[in-house]
Amino acid sequence: MIWADVAWAGVRLAVAPFLVEEGYGKGIIRCPSCGNIMESGPIQGDPRSTLTHLLWEFIQEKGKGFDFVDPGQVYGVYNTFLSKGIEKDPLILMKTIGLQMKWDYMLWGSVFHYQERKGTSYGVQQPASVAFDLHLLNVKDGKLVWKAQWTETQKSLMENLLEVNSFIKRKMRWVTVQELSRQGLTEMLKDFPSAESLREE
Repeated sequence: MIWADVAWAGVRLAVAPFLVEEGYGKGIIRCPSCGNIMESGPIQGDPRSTLTHLLWEFIQEKGKGFDFVDPGQVYGVYNTFLSKGIEKDPLILMKTIGLQMKWDYMLWGSVFHYQERKGTSYGVQQPASVAFDLHLLNVKDGKLVWKAQWTETQKSLMENLLEVNSFIKRKMRWVTVQELSRQGLTEMLKDFPSAESLREE
């Protein structure tokens, strides 16, 4: 479990743990945070911890001068809200925590499908598959200022010739669900708001 609070060019940004949105089998589900229509499916392992770690790893690459604060302080507040069931709406929950901790923005994700490949790098019975989204909340007014989503089930070159570039980038092999998630986050965060744009909000 990873929580971190940073001072980023005068903007205080908190990165919260991923929320796991359990889907019942395959189907379509609406994200409770932003209303995105997402593809749901089996959730295996511990995607909450894995995706939160990956998200934080990528956010650190977006700029320098991050000022880390004791993550236990934030986790304690978050855990208190969850244990008491004070608020289940993610937007209200994140805003309330942000206001209490005097942060400017909250960043978190929701995962809807996280399934590991069955097989090896060069042959699978089932490919890796993920579906998750990200949200950036302005704590002051409670509005989302940015969001992104990613859904992918790796396909073979024979199944989809349009994905030839992706297959080559992956060195003509079947990737793990963590590798698929890492690639998704790379694409999603390309248009993440700059510190300057956040200050102007």
